[in-house]
Amino acid sequence: MLELLNLKMESDFDYRIIKSDDYNMDIYIELDYRAVDIVDKNMEFCNSRIQFPRVKAMIIRITTLNNLMTIHLLRDIDLLSAFANFEVDYSGSVFKILKKDEYVILEKEKI
Repeated sequence: MLELLNLKMESDFDYRIIKSDDYNMDIYIELDYRAVDIVDKNMEFCNSRIQFPRVKAMIIRITTLNNLMTIHLLRDIDLLSAFANFEVDYSGSVFKILKKDEYVILEKEKI
């Protein structure tokens, strides 16, 4: 398990810190055009998952000021190619980025 600022994370992918200071960090994770499934067993809006096809990479932005991260999904290597972004509250959780064949599962597990 990795600990970056106040984020606990498990990942099957390599990551690169592209920006960092005392309070903020941007983490770049190459996903190689895999589909990304967001899985939340307590989700009320959707029945099982939300899927984004063909994601080149993701950027996770975290801060020490709270336990919210912003996830940006990129269509290309260009940082301006984000086509979706959303916030996740990771309080008391481990955030997981897991490789499953040709897709990626994003989930958080309570600790």
